[in-house]
Amino acid sequence: DEFDVEAFKAAVRTFIIAQEIIVGSASYPTSAIERNSIDYRPLGLGYANLGALLMSRGVPYDSDAGRAYAAAITALMTGEAYAQSARISRDHGGPFAGYEPNREPFLRVMRKHRDALRDVASALVPTDIFESAQQSWDDAIELGGEFGYRNAQVTVLAPTGTIGFMM
Repeated sequence: DEFDVEAFKAAVRTFIIAQEIIVGSASYPTSAIERNSIDYRPLGLGYANLGALLMSRGVPYDSDAGRAYAAAITALMTGEAYAQSARISRDHGGPFAGYEPNREPFLRVMRKHRDALRDVASALVPTDIFESAQQSWDDAIELGGEFGYRNAQVTVLAPTGTIGFMM
């Protein structure tokens, strides 16, 4: 009943590919949104039921362990998503159009994301989740440094509650 890290990472990679494919085929409400979507290729991977996961583990939401668990899973999802974006950049079309003029600041932000893992209370998180998050971010930095990223954004925290269900 533990969290299946490898299946989660595979799902992240699959959904990033699926969302990336849609960028060029989607319709957009305005020409400005369309131009931004084509030039920066933002994606919106997120998760649901984090609260149910914490509850199933007996971890209170508003606790150090709950925050650490949420941070580690979010880091794993985001790191793996950016690593996949860099693989897509390498294998299918190069980085997003706005990448080169923003390369150094973008890479600096990616390193800050990876470095933020130092602030997660790793002792409160299953080791495989935390170590996989670190590895995913290392992969994202290494691959992105060499090949850029296909997408300027890969994740989003969606609204919760009723509006989230309606979406």
